[in-house]
Amino acid sequence: KPRILAGVAGASDDAFPASDADRPFLHSVAQRRLPEVIAEQVVAAIREGALKPGDRLPTEQELARQLGVGRTSVREGLQKLQTLGIVDVRKGRGAFVAEHPAADATEVFGRWAAESGFRIEELLEVRMALESQAAGLAAVRATEEEIAELERRNAAHRLAGESLDAGEVVRTDERFHELLFAAGGNRLLTKLYDALIPEVTEFRQKSLALPWAPARSATGHDAIVEAVARRDPAAARGAMIAHLWVLYAEIAETAAGDGAEIVEPAPREALG
Repeated sequence: KPRILAGVAGASDDAFPASDADRPFLHSVAQRRLPEVIAEQVVAAIREGALKPGDRLPTEQELARQLGVGRTSVREGLQKLQTLGIVDVRKGRGAFVAEHPAADATEVFGRWAAESGFRIEELLEVRMALESQAAGLAAVRATEEEIAELERRNAAHRLAGESLDAGEVVRTDERFHELLFAAGGNRLLTKLYDALIPEVTEFRQKSLALPWAPARSATGHDAIVEAVARRDPAAARGAMIAHLWVLYAEIAETAAGDGAEIVEPAPREALG
């Protein structure tokens, strides 16, 4: 069988071909929360060309074995991809990359927003509460080294957007926000944020794929870093709210335009 995974416990390197064509496109997710991560990795493999339209995915049993997870998580991940039109699940034959996957990021995002509108709005409201607090604390507690690292991480985020590297855009955004929480120095606040990471990762994957989103995201980070560097907690909190507020309004507009029934967005003043 061709090798598609790297670093899977119990797998022997000499048990699989080592040609470039057989390079792994998935990574072990045994220590991460699922099934969103499984879906995310399959999408990344399609984007990078490791999986092409019409290709058959490994069986649920094989994916579960290679990823070190249960078949239920694999099945849920594939169902998510099927809902988005990225994977076709054919009864008795398995899962295949769709011949005409929904390649337009705006279309995929709109469908996802409509499907999950109420939950996404709740997620953003909680993010604004936690992340604005983290930004305010970072303005008081961040070291000069942490501020410099925030600048470096945002520069990498901007570069990823300019390079049209969707996976790296998501990773660099994650690293920026993770450091902001670390710089805030409140471990309990960080734990609360960590509990949201699976949902936030899925959100980032969809929202940052929109054509205009990476540059806008980096510009929002610029304002946050500037306020933290000035040691202005109120400005840092406001910059973070402004950074996320655009997404909040966009989610509501996109989902509503797709016919979803969603909760009326809270007014700006209610969120900080």
